Amino acid sequence: MSVYGHVAIGAALGTLAPDPAVALALGVAAHVPADLVSHYDLSRRVELFMAAAALILYTWLGGFALTTALGAVGGALPDVEHLVRGREAKKYFPSHSRLLRHGGPRGRWDVLVQLGVAAVMAGWVVWAPALW
Repeated sequence: MSVYGHVAIGAALGTLAPDPAVALALGVAAHVPADLVSHYDLSRRVELFMAAAALILYTWLGGFALTTALGAVGGALPDVEHLVRGREAKKYFPSHSRLLRHGGPRGRWDVLVQLGVAAVMAGWVVWAPALW
């Protein structure tokens, strides 16, 4: 999953968290299954821009709730390893280290699927808190 998808999923899970530490942990934990789905990674510059925009967007959509924001940060946090170590260097996060099979690219249409997931997560962030 691209970083903006990880941010979206983490933010949605953050709305369920009882406290900020749990929100951060849920975001990080959700990174693994999202990486197992096949996906098309964008350029580093585009990924950084979309991740920053998604962090701002989901934090705003979540009413600036700390748990939503930290869930979003947790979702993106494992991908910092790609920035620090580069895409081809040895990685340590389970879905980056080849311990678990990282989903391969299927084509550019995957970007639309990921945007669809991000849109559903946006709806969750906005409306789910009203359900609890």
